[in-house]
Amino acid sequence: MSKKAIALSIFLLATCCSFAQNAATISFNTSTLRESMILGYSRTFHQNHEIEVGLRFHINSLIMPDDQESIYYRRMYASNFAQHLGLQLGYNWYFLPCLDHLKPFVFYELQAAYSTTRNHGYGPAYNFNDGSYSIEEYTVSFGPFLWLQNTIGVGFKVDIWKSFYLFEKIGFNVTQIIGNDEKLIPDPFQKFPWLVNEFGYMMMAGVGIRF
Repeated sequence: MSKKAIALSIFLLATCCSFAQNAATISFNTSTLRESMILGYSRTFHQNHEIEVGLRFHINSLIMPDDQESIYYRRMYASNFAQHLGLQLGYNWYFLPCLDHLKPFVFYELQAAYSTTRNHGYGPAYNFNDGSYSIEEYTVSFGPFLWLQNTIGVGFKVDIWKSFYLFEKIGFNVTQIIGNDEKLIPDPFQKFPWLVNEFGYMMMAGVGIRF
């Protein structure tokens, strides 16, 4: 590598670092994967480009979100401690960086997790002794599966005190659920029986501190 190329690389690196800003964040979000807390780190470049990375902690809930007998939609339920943990990666683009205390942006975010489901409902049961049918309550788990949630949407940051700020995000997503379970009957209309797509939403709110 020539001296000019080395000098140019050092200049570009120094320029990026001089315009970069770091932040630590904590947030709560609800989505197709249900609820979670995220501890994150972000780095902003040239005022309007921000990269995020975070550790996701899934919050189990015994309350069923609906009675539609869905297998995957908002049915994620960690069966051990490792399944509570996941990753978050994101990119934000600030389209009005000239504003001082309010920063609107558009974003893309990936949340990844590896977990089972918890499915609860009611189904018919046959009594072999007298040949009668009844309705019984059941709880069953499927998986574990790999969950990849891709979200696009809009959000904003607002300064609250010194280096502290609040932020919110809202967006729509598609979640790829990857894996097989022998208890599930394959869907003949699915091209890939090991891949299911679920469409949903994400809402997030949190607080951050710049440093």
